[in-house]
Amino acid sequence: MTREEVLDRLRIKPGTLYSYVSRGLIGTAPHDDGRRSLYVRADVERVGSRKRGRTPRAVSAESTMRWGEPVLASAVTHITPEGPAYRNRSAVDLAKAGASFESVSQLLMTGIWQDGVTAWSTLDTPSDVLPLFHAYAGKLRAGDIANLLGMVPLALAMQGRGAAEISDGSAVQCARLSMQTMAGCLGFLSRKRAFIARDPGESLAAHLLRAAGGKRTPDALFAINGALTVLADNELAPATFAARVAASTHADLFNCLAAAIGSHVGFSTGTATEKVETLLLRDIAAGEVAARLQLVREYGASLFGFNHPLYPDGDARADLILEQVRALRHATPATRPTLDFLDLVKQKLGMHPGVAIALVTLARALGLPDGTATALWIVSRTAGWVAHVLEQRSQAFLLRPRAKYISGARL
Repeated sequence: MTREEVLDRLRIKPGTLYSYVSRGLIGTAPHDDGRRSLYVRADVERVGSRKRGRTPRAVSAESTMRWGEPVLASAVTHITPEGPAYRNRSAVDLAKAGASFESVSQLLMTGIWQDGVTAWSTLDTPSDVLPLFHAYAGKLRAGDIANLLGMVPLALAMQGRGAAEISDGSAVQCARLSMQTMAGCLGFLSRKRAFIARDPGESLAAHLLRAAGGKRTPDALFAINGALTVLADNELAPATFAARVAASTHADLFNCLAAAIGSHVGFSTGTATEKVETLLLRDIAAGEVAARLQLVREYGASLFGFNHPLYPDGDARADLILEQVRALRHATPATRPTLDFLDLVKQKLGMHPGVAIALVTLARALGLPDGTATALWIVSRTAGWVAHVLEQRSQAFLLRPRAKYISGARL
């Protein structure tokens, strides 16, 4: 259905239609002219039916679990057309202003904004965790970096540290230790193929760049820091919800992070970066534009993350990252063909790139190895996961949906 047909059918204003789309209640598809959107008729009819009368409580609850209305009250992040707002501060504006990821993390986790925090005090990774890294030195494949990062919080929880986090109230320190240790794991992707410890006084962005084998130029640091900032949280993404479910059972912070990472690397979410690397943007300078456009036309949203349902008019987070890629002074030769291709996709198909595409483009523009985009996303999002874990603890209730049993049905 066209926009005008939907407005007339539901008797709503354009702003209300945008709200329905951003909440995933009404799906969209690109119009043939590439400049407008069409709206899924079945979704429009379902919304129309709901407007005519209140649905039973069980049916309403069921629908909220499918890209529906928020199922939890949260003061951490608000989704706006201009991107996420962390405790009422625009993530995109923070990135443009050069706010450090450390300050942004502190804001998310504690609700307190502190200017000028450029680096955390160095925390030594426990000695009993290091054998985990020795076991994979020189052996880790790029596609396994997310699995290694998933093991980091579990290893940190050992030796009673998980129980101590709860009893000592040291969640923020444990979060910093987790992010710092995960950042060092990017060394497995570099030529050193080993864990890279953080230097004293080193920012997380600088640590990530050095560990991955990149050059720490001012514009590279600015771009990495900006990407970390805009990706730190995105409301109740599946992995965030998983972290909150774990937190509601009083699991320690490390186990909550492990639950989140395990959910993030699902085929439909975090692994989009790997698919962008191997299918969409591999050897981009070689051309094959028509074939790539067809790939985006058929699988753009499902495989590569084009047209995020929360950002139907374009993802401000991805736009910010790509804007910073364009500002790099010494980008790799394949950067310009990649940016030109993404512009063509938007022009011809009306498809807006998502953060997976933007992250891969940034990593390759900086000459960083494959797998870096996946790791950056997980390290960044850890700040948001911690914020939601702490908030869930303060709400003090168990997240336990009910199942609707269907006798004899084949599901």
